Amino acid sequence: MIGIIICHRGLAFELVNTVDAIVGHHTELYPFSNEKISPEQLLKELENFVQYKGNPREVVIMVDLMGGSCWTAGRMLCRHHPTFRLLSGVNLPMLFSFLTKKDLFPYEELIEILERDARRGIATAP
Repeated sequence: MIGIIICHRGLAFELVNTVDAIVGHHTELYPFSNEKISPEQLLKELENFVQYKGNPREVVIMVDLMGGSCWTAGRMLCRHHPTFRLLSGVNLPMLFSFLTKKDLFPYEELIEILERDARRGIATAP
């Protein structure tokens, strides 16, 4: 199972760098940016990457913003690969959850856990 992170500008790369700094290097998260390319061009990059990775069935796509161009590219990729799942609102708790739980839970259950853990990472302090 792999995780693809698609964000505006350099956010996906910075998220991966931050995760690396906290939990150590990993090989399961792959960042992509929409900077200076159309959703169609981004989709082509993503399709090439998926082919390079051997067309895995279980891919979690995590994007920064629902409805934006990153989301659009992710949705198009999911249409071409119906087993892929797309989540918006990527944050560090979602990424930590992915890395620590991807080998412990079935794919469909993991998607629900990632959403829950990402929401749990948002809190208001008194």
